Amino acid sequence: MKNSILFLIILFLTACSATDQLHTAQYNGKDILVGKGHRSDLEKKYYNEWFDANYRDYHPDIKIINQLKPVVNAYKIVILMGTWCPDSREQVPVLFKVLDEAGYRKNPEIYFVPRKYKYYKPAKKYKIIRVPTIIVYKNDKEKARIIEYPMKNIEADLLKIMTTNDYMHELQDYSKN
Repeated sequence: MKNSILFLIILFLTACSATDQLHTAQYNGKDILVGKGHRSDLEKKYYNEWFDANYRDYHPDIKIINQLKPVVNAYKIVILMGTWCPDSREQVPVLFKVLDEAGYRKNPEIYFVPRKYKYYKPAKKYKIIRVPTIIVYKNDKEKARIIEYPMKNIEADLLKIMTTNDYMHELQDYSKN
């Protein structure tokens, strides 16, 4: 009996600790990424088809990029996205294009969420209501988040977040945080 209980406890702890470990799952007969990953995961076969095309085809506003360059590296970025999600497939490559052109030297933290992410640990931790969610931090404090889509475009939203204190996405209700 004690061995059975111990086994169940170990099994439970192993399952809980593995929640963030990157793996693939199935959604509509296709592989999706789930867990903590990196940009390089999006540059691999299957995912790179949409990542590369959306990255290549986006042309950010160079005036805004030049304004981002002196401030962008003072921020940390966390991304929660679904490789199954059309908005994530569109906005995340655009985000990386903007960050690359602005000279962002850090690696954004990326969590790939499952299709039903309501109870997924990172989604609960970051209080995700829709994906993608791009959270911008300064000095380990959340400054703002872009939820599902930018209010104007990624570079303009990032500039407003990084240079003012009045950005709030229309889907965000800060009174609930």
